[in-house]
Amino acid sequence: MSDEQKTVNAEATQDVQNVLAELKGDGEAPANGTEKKEEQAPTEDAEEARIVAAAAKLGEEQATEKKDTKTQERDSRSSNNNNNNRGRNDRFNNRRNNAKFDPSSQQITDDPVEIRKQVEFYFSDSNLPMDKFLLGKVGGSSNHAVPLELLHSFKRMRRFQPFSAIVEALKTSETLELTDKDTAVRRKTPLPESVKDSHDPSIVKVFEDKAMDRSIYVKGFGEEGPTTQLEIESFFAPHGPTNAIRLRRAHDKTFKGSVFVEFESEDKQKAFLALDPKPQWKGQDLLIKSKKEYCEEKVRDIEAGRIKPSNGRGRGRGGFRGGRGRGRGGNDKRDWRERRSEDQKKGFEERKEIQKDSRGVPVIQSTSTESGQKRGREEESANGDHPSKKVDVKE
Repeated sequence: MSDEQKTVNAEATQDVQNVLAELKGDGEAPANGTEKKEEQAPTEDAEEARIVAAAAKLGEEQATEKKDTKTQERDSRSSNNNNNNRGRNDRFNNRRNNAKFDPSSQQITDDPVEIRKQVEFYFSDSNLPMDKFLLGKVGGSSNHAVPLELLHSFKRMRRFQPFSAIVEALKTSETLELTDKDTAVRRKTPLPESVKDSHDPSIVKVFEDKAMDRSIYVKGFGEEGPTTQLEIESFFAPHGPTNAIRLRRAHDKTFKGSVFVEFESEDKQKAFLALDPKPQWKGQDLLIKSKKEYCEEKVRDIEAGRIKPSNGRGRGRGGFRGGRGRGRGGNDKRDWRERRSEDQKKGFEERKEIQKDSRGVPVIQSTSTESGQKRGREEESANGDHPSKKVDVKE
């Protein structure tokens, strides 16, 4: 019995005893003037014991009721906490799941051309350096083989059936080779030695800059649906081949309605920009310009203060991700030029620039094969300005 129950029982017992004492005092002289008989004493003692027992039981019930009330209050607080946590998790999941692409609508096929196109894209210069998951599996320039079973688990690979069709299709690939008794695949030409097994924004930018002159920016595709990615790929197919089609997304994965398209060659890019009349999306005009023109406009707008750099992962001015001054915290509201000037006075040294060609494009030894071997991009970056890892790679 708990201390609380003992206290309640003692109080109840004392109350009963007080009542009995009063009753005994009032009844010592019976109304008829006769003395009480001795045989009545056991009856009164029994009645007293019964009342005491009843009071004790009542006390226990009251203590149990209090305990149940406290338990209910505790359970209620716990439930509220769980609901709050569930609400936070739901909000987090909502941010994560704003990408609506669903490849399950594609038909099952064993087409070797489609299989090679998809797998070669995964390992291409247009995807692999930006794909954190797959880059780790490959080991960067170490060029480790990746199990075919892992690739087959990707959402856009599941439609390729049977599994043996994937093996047969890759036997004739000009950019990839099967290893480990045809159970794994790797690039025939490894990535440059500068590419490590972890994601490096500076390396990513070099590859992006290399593709700048064959890329375009197009806006006006509206809201995303489950098949928007596939529809946009079909939209550009007559004007390709393309190496990558990247849907641009906000930080919550919501589609911005715009894309970066990397064509197979600069000539293909120029041909698309020269189209007259311009192609429309579902009867609506599109804003079309070169990616280089788009990037230069963003740089000018940022420098003029017309727009603010994003607070996302810093990539400096070239990537428009708000990299300058990010490590200083949010209290420093000075213009970045003022902060740079102060840093230079304190001995700050500018980072050594990457070697550039006559057009100002960073130089890197590309491992891309002949133009006919490059493949199109299926899915877009989650952050909007550079291609991120495939959504299905994470599944």
